[in-house]
Amino acid sequence: MVETVLSLQGLSKNFGALAANNEVNLDLKQGEIHALIGPNGAGKSTLIKQIAGEITPDAGAVYFAGQNLNAVRSVKRVRAGLGRTFQVSSLITEFTVEQNLMLAVMGAQQRTFRFFKRFTQDATLRQQAQHHLEQLGLQGRSDVRVSQLSHGERRQLEMAMALALKPKALLLDEPMAGIGPGGTKEMTDLLARLKAQVPILLVEHDMAAVFALADRISVLVYGRIILTGTAEEIRNSPQVQQAYLGEEAP
Repeated sequence: MVETVLSLQGLSKNFGALAANNEVNLDLKQGEIHALIGPNGAGKSTLIKQIAGEITPDAGAVYFAGQNLNAVRSVKRVRAGLGRTFQVSSLITEFTVEQNLMLAVMGAQQRTFRFFKRFTQDATLRQQAQHHLEQLGLQGRSDVRVSQLSHGERRQLEMAMALALKPKALLLDEPMAGIGPGGTKEMTDLLARLKAQVPILLVEHDMAAVFALADRISVLVYGRIILTGTAEEIRNSPQVQQAYLGEEAP
């Protein structure tokens, strides 16, 4: 039996009279990409924030590696292996690619910055950072400042930093956003390779990428999951077509 890494059970969140999430059940299994799709305002961001620990659910629970995370702070969730990338970049733009990644490696080791020994002079940190850069195809950009990177390269660096934390699962929030066609193909190829290393819960509007990547897809509409299935099942569902896909399905 394939291991379930992340499980949402009856997760609900209300903002006044608005039910942002309503009894959401969803799981992420080892070795898969599970995509979460839905129209704007469907409650995807609220759901991700509850998984990450930024918002406390009103009902239901988030289970990760068998542990109920409801009372666990977001920082401890990261340390437990719940990795995440964001729609809005959180990179330090005045630092180089390598320096950003070295900081992520330090975070994974729960090491603190020492002013008397600059982290950039730590040979072990540099070696570990280079390993992750090579994994993401950024080894030739080590000394480039983040401010000079393309949008697609920044996304790659964010992915490398998330992987440096040695996650047991990844939450990816719109990794294709703002990337051109060439970058989208590169990111799609990268995610297809990564799923064998770490399962991925993918929130994405690029339906071509979703259908190419996802082992399973859950459709969130008005805070509820209306269907979970394979790409073919989602593509051919009249209910999903009416609620979300319309004529946009590739």
